[in-house]
Amino acid sequence: MTKQPNHTLRIGSLCTGYGGLDMAIQKVFGGTLAWVADNDRHIAKLLSLRHPRTPNLGDISRIRWHEVEPVDLMCAGFPCQDISFAGRGAGIVHCAGVA
Repeated sequence: MTKQPNHTLRIGSLCTGYGGLDMAIQKVFGGTLAWVADNDRHIAKLLSLRHPRTPNLGDISRIRWHEVEPVDLMCAGFPCQDISFAGRGAGIVHCAGVA
């Protein structure tokens, strides 16, 4: 990825979660978070505290993409219900959240 002079990289984030992937991308490439998309209410609260000026588009299946402001780079978190400590930690068995 080459950076344009005098251009701030605009990043969009799907299935954002706590934002670890976004933070890593910003650390490596710089840029600003244009929007996030996560429909978990606890995560939405965390994101609103971390990024108060960044819109949360919510449920990705309900987004009207033609109305979303374009970004230079889009990243997406992996749905982790099966593998997280918050879940059962069973591994990717039932593909929960992967549809």
